[in-house]
Amino acid sequence: MDVHRYTIYGTVTSLHLFVECPFSSQLWCSVALWNNCGSIVVAIREAASINSFHERLMEVCPPEHRKGISSMFILVCHSIWRERNSRIFQDKAFPIGQLSCFIKDEAQAWAFAGAKALKKLLWEPP
Repeated sequence: MDVHRYTIYGTVTSLHLFVECPFSSQLWCSVALWNNCGSIVVAIREAASINSFHERLMEVCPPEHRKGISSMFILVCHSIWRERNSRIFQDKAFPIGQLSCFIKDEAQAWAFAGAKALKKLLWEPP
């Protein structure tokens, strides 16, 4: 995760951090391999801002999965933010596969806690 590139006035853009950074992009592609999450790849290619990325995610996914994809968006962005902080402040880095597994485990915990849309997204057949 290169937090020093693609800056505006000395700060990393949200699009770069959450979508365009090679680490973040690979993480999104990893999540896109899960059931009903393939639309993520289309949204990544067309993102001009973090808002347009989220909007495009909502447009390209089936209506019955929009709430689940929106929850997944929050979960992945939060995980990227935590990874960024871990790298900057603790000098620790997790591999993509490990972070991907963490996100899936966290999604399962959210589903068990009542996030029905997330459960429908990830554990119903495509």
